[in-house]
Amino acid sequence: MKLVKYGHACVRIEKDGRSLVIDPGGMTPEPEVLTGVDAVLVTHEHFDHLDADRLRAAVGENPDLTVHTCPGVARHLADLGDRVQAGEAIELS
Repeated sequence: MKLVKYGHACVRIEKDGRSLVIDPGGMTPEPEVLTGVDAVLVTHEHFDHLDADRLRAAVGENPDLTVHTCPGVARHLADLGDRVQAGEAIELS
């Protein structure tokens, strides 16, 4: 497993060729953070954890990318339809 810390609150976890990015918000300046990622987890609505425009762009570039989050964040990303999944727990394999 590989763990990469990006600006402020963002972390990328890679294992067995898959990757998950947690909280790529407005204080994460690195442009490569969402490149080739399989899933994104946004923990809450604060700007330092959620950059909605960046997530929309990433979803537009990657047809397999899913965003997992809480209902509040999901409302901000409602235009992404079923690519956004809100709930209390996620299981990624």
